[in-house]
Amino acid sequence: MAERAGPGASNDGAGQGQQPRSSPADSDLLALPAGSAMHEYRIDRVLGSGGFGITYLAHDTHLDCPVAIKEYLPRDTAGRGPGLSVRPHSTAGASSFAWGLDRFLQECRALASFHHPGIVRVLRYFTANDTAYMVMEYESGEPLDRWLASREPVDAATLHRIVRPLLDGLETIHNAGFLHRDIKPRNIYMRVDGSPVLLDFGSARRLGTQGQQQLLTAVVTPGFAPAEQYLPDGKQGPWSDLYSLAGVMYWLVTGHLPTESLARLREDPMPAAAAIGRADVYGKAMLRAIDWALTPDENLRPRRVADFRRACLPPAGQPVAEAACSPAVLPTPGSSFTEGCSFIGAVLFSDVCAAPTPAGAAAEAAHKEHRQLLAMLVSQAVAGVPANSRLAANTREGCAVCYVGDPEDALRTASRLSAAASERGLGLYIGINLGPVRVQPDPGGRSRLLGDGVASAFRVMRFAEPGQVLVSAAYVDLIAQLRRRAATCFTALGQRRDPQDRVHDLYLYVGTPAALASQPITANAAATTASDLTPAVIEEAERVLTAYIGPMARILVRKTLPRAGGRQDLHRLLAEMISDPPARSAFLAALTHRLQQPAAGAKADSHRPDSPSSAAAAASLPAATAGSAVGSGLAEADCERIGRILARHIGPLAKILLRREAASAADVDSLCRALASQIDSAEQRAHFLREVGTGQG
Repeated sequence: MAERAGPGASNDGAGQGQQPRSSPADSDLLALPAGSAMHEYRIDRVLGSGGFGITYLAHDTHLDCPVAIKEYLPRDTAGRGPGLSVRPHSTAGASSFAWGLDRFLQECRALASFHHPGIVRVLRYFTANDTAYMVMEYESGEPLDRWLASREPVDAATLHRIVRPLLDGLETIHNAGFLHRDIKPRNIYMRVDGSPVLLDFGSARRLGTQGQQQLLTAVVTPGFAPAEQYLPDGKQGPWSDLYSLAGVMYWLVTGHLPTESLARLREDPMPAAAAIGRADVYGKAMLRAIDWALTPDENLRPRRVADFRRACLPPAGQPVAEAACSPAVLPTPGSSFTEGCSFIGAVLFSDVCAAPTPAGAAAEAAHKEHRQLLAMLVSQAVAGVPANSRLAANTREGCAVCYVGDPEDALRTASRLSAAASERGLGLYIGINLGPVRVQPDPGGRSRLLGDGVASAFRVMRFAEPGQVLVSAAYVDLIAQLRRRAATCFTALGQRRDPQDRVHDLYLYVGTPAALASQPITANAAATTASDLTPAVIEEAERVLTAYIGPMARILVRKTLPRAGGRQDLHRLLAEMISDPPARSAFLAALTHRLQQPAAGAKADSHRPDSPSSAAAAASLPAATAGSAVGSGLAEADCERIGRILARHIGPLAKILLRREAASAADVDSLCRALASQIDSAEQRAHFLREVGTGQG
């Protein structure tokens, strides 16, 4: 790939996240001063400014969180007056200002109705200082060009991961009757989890308003703005936004900025993407689609997002040949896990060390900057982990990353993160745990990490000293199953009790990155180890283990094969990775049951913990084992019935959670209440309680 040209700095004032300290917008004389208050918001500083307004970083004092606020201030017609008010420059400009203010409020109203992960979320809008303000969710991350600098060259999976959510978001905007009109690398932000979000609707406008021209001229960015946006009577539509997005894609696949659109109208000097882009990497269809959307004549471009999407991307759900392309945690092939179900994951939690300086506005600002730096470092540290096997979440308590592929990726990330933070002079606390995790979408369309696996990782982290990587005993036990010399990588620290009165067995990680070097894992890794380790036996072990721990099972089976002396040895080693004794016994019984069934008569779901065969296997366990986890006021039949109902809500982990909660439950009602707390959705939680007949639904 050719050396990548920079797309130029943003001049429109809608960027969020990490901004250059020397940005000219920081000294904007028209800006509200730091500390200004409007409703529950306190202005911190300017993020950017342009022809139509100024965007601020502000603090929501009610929710104690950062937000971005866009102020309507068209510089050509208005300025800052007495008492921070915004006033038209002249009587002649007053009507233009009033019309624009009304349009701004209408657009705020419409944008606030958008709920899509690819579009910045508008939280509310209000009037103050004789103008209007739009409050947006503050997106901490990096502009696409800065994010990409350490990840070149772009592969097809990364390109698809960026483009698909943006196209989906654009389609939402267009269906609501709006155009964005200013898509460029600086207005595309990359979150810490690798997902993109489209920012800056300062130039947005409704379709069909060409007649009102005084405020419709966009702050165009050469190379990314189509010719019709330069012209007073330009015919603008969805094809205009597609031109801009295709310009970003052209830059991604060729390393060159698109030629300014006005210079392409007569004789087009710009090389086609199909001529200079790598078809072996991106595919001919993708390159041809980019050229189609970049056609100078708007009448010859794709008319809708759907047309362009069909031309350049495979259907949703269809695998990309080059690599997996989802930005979120996805189940491995053959797994039945979906969002909302619980599974076993390795979780890394990290946070910045509190500054030793006295509390105050300066200390708070410094801590926020350190948090933003942490998010960037985490994003860089997980870049080498397959995108479909991890999910990162930036929370008020720090950054969490869940791994459902190779559990050792958590230690590799910790090593990279510690080294990068040390180079920047940033002190970090890092904790790692292995436990149940749920991925739940929030109302804004993002994914949240929930469950005891995440909560315990946070608590483990809280015991760490600056620069330390602490890990739980559950995680150490798993790594010990995968590496013969794992004991040399950890030092036992003993037990610690957290503020919630929970006891944690802690270990200090003292290994080196060399000890965690990845080794290729192949399906036939143990083909010569034992004759009874056939592909069918290996595949069956994967399916059954997946039902108990989730997507991580596939990697664990592959990593265990070289140490297995045969089928029974493999089953024993895998069973040791299941911490719950009854679940471990049920896993072995389910494998035995499956292997005894004739191939033609085997049921596809008989390996699931909540299936009839598995229930029978669990019931066949010795009475002392099966009943050891049941409280004195509980009947085995009640527990089995409740477990089947719970499995419909949270998936195969239900049996493990049931055994754990039943050990301390005094009666059926208390057991059901404890299990209901594992269901994140209030509606599903109430449904579960109604189904089990507690009368609390």
